[in-house]
Amino acid sequence: MRRLAPLVTVIAAAVLAAETDPAGTVLLPLETGQSAPVTAAPGANVLCDDPAVVAPDFAEDAGDFVLRAMTPGTTLCGVWLVGQKPGGLYRVVVTAKADDARLVRDLAADAGPGDAEPRPSGAADAGMPDAGPKRGPATD
Repeated sequence: MRRLAPLVTVIAAAVLAAETDPAGTVLLPLETGQSAPVTAAPGANVLCDDPAVVAPDFAEDAGDFVLRAMTPGTTLCGVWLVGQKPGGLYRVVVTAKADDARLVRDLAADAGPGDAEPRPSGAADAGMPDAGPKRGPATD
């Protein structure tokens, strides 16, 4: 159930956002690391509300744009044609890949009370000379 909570949260947020999105908005689901092509006329721009979630970029063939999923979340991306005319809207919903969720879970399981114990510094083992007594700031 814990694995599904972030997915359910993102989908619920997307549904709520989709209800307020303008008519004609395209729903685009992606996983982190994926990208999707966006057709745009020459001279167009692509802007996203939250570039931490989705980053617009040029396609490898430099003909179109792609939307690259960065982190889980939802954002609205718009295509703006020459003259600042709207050219399309995309509600992009980014979910974590199954591999990413498992990695986070594995790292959380590794951190425990035994990991928080103090460890000796390497200076004692390296034969480093003692710097002498510690002194506070000089007072006049």
